Amino acid sequence: MGPLKGITVLDLSMVVAGPFCTMILGDLGADVIKIEPPEGDVSRIVVGQERGGVPIGILNWNRSKRAMVLDLKRAGAADVFLKMAERTDVVVQNVRPGVVDRLGVGYAAVSARNPKIVYCSIAGYGFKGPYRDKPAYDPIIQGLAGVMATQRTQGRPRAVKNIIGDKVTAMTAAIAILAALNKARSGKGQHIELAMIDAVAYYLMGDTMARHTFLPHKPGVPPSMGTLDPFKTADGYITIAPLTDKHWTSILDAIGHPEWFQGDEPRPERVKRSIKALIDLFPTQTSAYWLERIEKADVPCGMVNDFDTIWNDPQFIENETFVEYEHPEAGMVRGVRPPARFSETRTEFWRHAPSLGQHTDEILADFGFSAPEISRLHAEQIVK
Repeated sequence: MGPLKGITVLDLSMVVAGPFCTMILGDLGADVIKIEPPEGDVSRIVVGQERGGVPIGILNWNRSKRAMVLDLKRAGAADVFLKMAERTDVVVQNVRPGVVDRLGVGYAAVSARNPKIVYCSIAGYGFKGPYRDKPAYDPIIQGLAGVMATQRTQGRPRAVKNIIGDKVTAMTAAIAILAALNKARSGKGQHIELAMIDAVAYYLMGDTMARHTFLPHKPGVPPSMGTLDPFKTADGYITIAPLTDKHWTSILDAIGHPEWFQGDEPRPERVKRSIKALIDLFPTQTSAYWLERIEKADVPCGMVNDFDTIWNDPQFIENETFVEYEHPEAGMVRGVRPPARFSETRTEFWRHAPSLGQHTDEILADFGFSAPEISRLHAEQIVK
């Protein structure tokens, strides 16, 4: 079991930001209880890839959890949740601001029953301000928080082709929860409010606002974009990261063209000239040919893996990054192991991604509900 064994989490979140956060906690050993409405998490509903009735969004963001159905819109449901919260360490929710309070399961109601609770609320834009009640999905967050501006090519802002806003928010939330749990050992919990746009800005700006750190602000200056795009070779793509003058001298010596970086021009002009020359040169030989020479020069470089090659990359194999396992409904699937390796506690796939309401009765019994009470809750359609 992982280092969070003994921590219980009530997970009211949906889609990605909240579920990925709670999956991280579950992978670390916490007992995460995914609480869904009768129709289920949106990830169960959105049309997409699935097998055996198990959608990808449930497999990839909701393993290491148990699941129950609790219809918080029904009278008496909030009482069930609050009773469970009395014996819980963490609550995570990412519905629009104000909804949990109207349902009777917001921070004020929960902390009144359990002062040690760590209650994490995630919102797209924040909990006040002009955007507070607007719907938020990753492309909108990327646009607002500057991500698309930093990906600009040929004058156009571009999206990062994965849901970076949700994932950065999830990791930020997990860190904040762990910090608050440490503080809660003194007997006092707290409410964490986390806006996706804030989490993304915190992640993004350390390097990209380099030209905008010193004030006064100069309008019209583009963000810093220091990472080179991949270079095409005869049989694929490679990446290089010659950050220093020594790197540039070493790589150009290794490929036989030291003159490209020489001269009296300003450094940015010599770098630009070298990059243009490499764009023309690299397609004349294979990736392996160039990497062998660049690695000998001790300049950072690497292959550009695609989703045919990455699974067989020798370093990922050595790290045991990817794991294949049998899911009871979906069959053989591939997952990514938690990246941190602990010397004394193991983080493993200790629970499959659950089906809707799979553990409802088991969970209620664990929280002290009697068999007659559980039967009544089913009869009143509060649980399922």
